[in-house]
Amino acid sequence: MVLADWWDRVAGRAGKREVFPSRFGEAAVYAMPAEDGSLVRMLNVGGVLQSATYLDERWATCPFAYLRSFDHLFEAALPEAPDPLVVNRVLMLGGAGFAYPKQLLLEHPGVALDVVEIDPAMVQIARDRFFLDRLEMQLAAEGRAGDLRIFVEDGEAFLRRSDGAPYDAIINDVFVGREAVPFFASDEGIACARAHLTPGGLLMANCVVEYAGDAMYRLFSQVERLRDHFANVYVIDASDDEFGGADNYLLIATDGAYPFTGVIPYGD
Repeated sequence: MVLADWWDRVAGRAGKREVFPSRFGEAAVYAMPAEDGSLVRMLNVGGVLQSATYLDERWATCPFAYLRSFDHLFEAALPEAPDPLVVNRVLMLGGAGFAYPKQLLLEHPGVALDVVEIDPAMVQIARDRFFLDRLEMQLAAEGRAGDLRIFVEDGEAFLRRSDGAPYDAIINDVFVGREAVPFFASDEGIACARAHLTPGGLLMANCVVEYAGDAMYRLFSQVERLRDHFANVYVIDASDDEFGGADNYLLIATDGAYPFTGVIPYGD
């Protein structure tokens, strides 16, 4: 079969490319084949991939490696940790296609998740095209509707106004295009997030390293800044061989000592 014929069959299964307006430019939704031949629906905002979902029975599994890497937070609860972290409440800053919320909530019953997404268009796209509606219906059927709360607002504003119970983990995945939002990488933003953590809680951040001259310097600078606020900072390679166009690193900052796997040694 020639490539053009094969792609016509894929397009027939996946449907046409759809375009939606969003706060940050054109949001394009389309499907592409994974290495195993299955279809993965992509969310591209402003020319940058932001989220994805499998279209088969794996609809609640994250296709992207960096999103799956957030599951390292549950290694802090392992009994071999000197003082295991009990993970009950998690905050995720940046929802996009809600890929990780689906995986977290369905694989870890008993965990409550707050998601802050600034763009109402993203929430609607997630419901209509990325199975957020299916997640909400399943949680409701299980009597767990309250385990997912969605706040459509700016993440910085949410942290500044929030005075509720602290979180066991805060996940920062807030980007505008390829650039992380500066506030969350600043000393003020780190201190603000830390103030909302339980003792020993985790501040987790996705750090994208583009293939540019100062990219690694920016990674190391962020590690050092986190070290000014937390006793321990762990760096884990979360790059994606299948879908990646850049290297991703998971940064975990905490005052606890936990047996995280895949940690990259970093100088004292």
